[in-house]
Amino acid sequence: MKSQKILIVVLFLSSFNAIGQNARFSQIWSAPIQFNPALTGRFDGRVRSSSLLSWQNAIAQDSFVSKKTVYMNHQNVSVDVKLGKYRSSGDESPQNEVIDETDQEEGKDKSGNKKKMTGYWGVGFNYYAYGHETSPIKATFYSLSVARHFYTKSNRLFGFGLQVTNANGVLDESKSEDKAFNKEITGGAFRYPYVNGNNPLVDRSGKQSYTDVNVGAYYGRVTESVMFELGAAMHHLFYPKYDASDVEDKDDPSLRHRVTAHSILRLRFNNKWGMVQKNMFWKEGLYLRSRNTDDNLEITAFWTGLELYRVDPTGGINPNFGLYTRNFQTVMPYLNLTCGRYINLRYSYEHPINSIKFPAYSAKRNEVSLIITAGRQTKPGTKFYKKLNFW
Repeated sequence: MKSQKILIVVLFLSSFNAIGQNARFSQIWSAPIQFNPALTGRFDGRVRSSSLLSWQNAIAQDSFVSKKTVYMNHQNVSVDVKLGKYRSSGDESPQNEVIDETDQEEGKDKSGNKKKMTGYWGVGFNYYAYGHETSPIKATFYSLSVARHFYTKSNRLFGFGLQVTNANGVLDESKSEDKAFNKEITGGAFRYPYVNGNNPLVDRSGKQSYTDVNVGAYYGRVTESVMFELGAAMHHLFYPKYDASDVEDKDDPSLRHRVTAHSILRLRFNNKWGMVQKNMFWKEGLYLRSRNTDDNLEITAFWTGLELYRVDPTGGINPNFGLYTRNFQTVMPYLNLTCGRYINLRYSYEHPINSIKFPAYSAKRNEVSLIITAGRQTKPGTKFYKKLNFW
């Protein structure tokens, strides 16, 4: 049995082959609404408030000062709410809570329960921004999302989501000494640098705004021994204009599609520890059909890793641990600390493995995430092998 578990883990770790580097968060799963709009309302509880902060630095690209370190800060804040009658996706009701039989079925998610559920709605708001006082470009994104979640059986869940985003980018090269820039740590979605490269004699500036539309879906299933979830999303459906330097240019290029995908696998090990394995894929710059473009070399990222969870913890403070990598060329230890039912604190540090051999992988990232949930029925880890949600 142990050899089968190890084989499954190896297969998941080797399931993708991606090149390049993506500039988003290390803890991309801590910003689920940004990653896939179908994950709006995909959590245990009634209301969730999430914040994710990232401090990043890397060696400048196309800089007139060699090996200059550049900096970029990222932040993501979201609030999402469940509407209607719902279950908590695997969390059972507290043992001492008295509820009637009809509500009790809503509060449970036992494997093999044949009761069909109609599901619930999730609505959410997401704010994402990147920038630094020394960076030539910064941007803000405001998103509204709606998702519909369905239960086909008590141990199966799937959903669809739609998101509308207002994006605002500002370019001011006078902010950056020698126009130092690194695509690896900048959030993207606005075009910089440009085809002709940087001109040290000219400080360019400009603004651009556009409306974006994104869609996504997922499917999950749980048994006591194994749980899995698969999902995918497509962003920039209508190719918005995204050049922050010249909004009047008729030749302003269009922002190509972004595709994201994820898989989650939970395996039963023993009565003390459980394992969760995650894969997250992010690809920029895709067209549904071939088009001429001067920006066809966009970056790709693939996160993969393992997390260990305490099963049925007895204390109020529950530390859990993980280890991730991005494209198998960085290493990222991860601490996931829960306090009771309501507070979840996460910390990670991402470090490149070999920046000399892989010069594009020079970024170092410190990230902190704080998630506060209201209406959760049990604390994380309780009834671990009945849960369907590991976001």
